[in-house]
Amino acid sequence: MSRYELTRWSGLAGLVSGLLIITGAVSTAFVEPAVSGTLFVSGHILLFFLLTGVYGITHAYTGIIGLSGYVLSIIGNALFVAIQLIHSFVISGIENTWVLGAMDLVSPIIPAAIPVTGLVFTTGLLLFAIANTRVRALSTWPGWLMFAGMALNILLPRVLSDAPDQVLAIPPILLGLGVAGFGWGLRRN
Repeated sequence: MSRYELTRWSGLAGLVSGLLIITGAVSTAFVEPAVSGTLFVSGHILLFFLLTGVYGITHAYTGIIGLSGYVLSIIGNALFVAIQLIHSFVISGIENTWVLGAMDLVSPIIPAAIPVTGLVFTTGLLLFAIANTRVRALSTWPGWLMFAGMALNILLPRVLSDAPDQVLAIPPILLGLGVAGFGWGLRRN
């Protein structure tokens, strides 16, 4: 398989990833946490391929900023997947079972890990967007849209403590649109 085909496949992964993230965000208010969590986790797993494809195109020109953004984005995405898995499947499953001791093991991990994950992922996406803007090998708006989505994901729940689900769905929708935009750019490139 050639590098060109791998780039196009990572673009397809990005398109599917963006659609899954958007669908997960929209469906949060209507379905069980396990269903929306599955959509989010699937979308974020495919996001690994998109980030690798985008970095693969621009790696020769982005320098240390691009490498730092790529590494932090991958680490932040991995942490996000782990937290989403715990939140969607372990905690919701524990609430419905008789295993009470397991909840004590998982509960302290989530509140401490969420801000760190958000900061790592947001910082990575910011550096990734800056590097992509400097190179201009792809459109710059998807990177900034992904950064805006993750930054709002950190800020919105703190600013609006009792926000409805529709408002809290805006940051993942922005992230999904940015991911799909990068995917479209890689498929077209």
